[in-house]
Amino acid sequence: MIHAPRTREGAPLHRRTLSGLAAVALTVTIVTGCAAAPESAPTPPASTPTAAVTAAPTPTATPSPDPTPLAEGRPPASVSAPAIGLDEPLIDLGIGADGKMEVPSDFDDVGWFTGGGKPGGHGPTVIAGHVDSVTAPAVFFRLHELAPGDEVDVTDVDGRVVTYTVTEVADFPKDDFPTARVFGATLTDELRLITCGGFFDANSGHYDDNRVVFATAQLP
Repeated sequence: MIHAPRTREGAPLHRRTLSGLAAVALTVTIVTGCAAAPESAPTPPASTPTAAVTAAPTPTATPSPDPTPLAEGRPPASVSAPAIGLDEPLIDLGIGADGKMEVPSDFDDVGWFTGGGKPGGHGPTVIAGHVDSVTAPAVFFRLHELAPGDEVDVTDVDGRVVTYTVTEVADFPKDDFPTARVFGATLTDELRLITCGGFFDANSGHYDDNRVVFATAQLP
């Protein structure tokens, strides 16, 4: 997020040599970016082990073939969205000491949440970046311009490109973030792009909302 004065959201994006990206959810309080209150950070759901159920064998039953293993995908290396002029490499993001998803410490970085899905597998692949800084718009500043039907390409570490089609762009209050919908497991290859959005509260020093782009992988 950005402290007043700040560039209005409708302004054109300008690249800078100075760091500037905005955030999904900061794990520490800083003076620039999408900062501040711990509750502003999306918290990925904890993994819940599924209890195994063993069926009693029947003498006449024919053994079922082993199920087809789910595709695992490969870690992403970069993300691009031609509609908004986005083309950036990715860094890894994990879980902070407070249990919340990390965000890039450098405002010029875009990050992939390593606890989520991978492109080419079963999602969602979650990618986070900053929207602006105290000085200028950031890489995800134009995320709000994406619309259903736009394409986002994610290139994995092997050079394979997975193209996703945007299905929805929505803002959610940080105190009512749809964690399960954003981070929850899916049987399809999904993508989530997350940044800050909504109203900038100069008193608290951060935005009220998180902006999320939902996208689904195109069939081969």
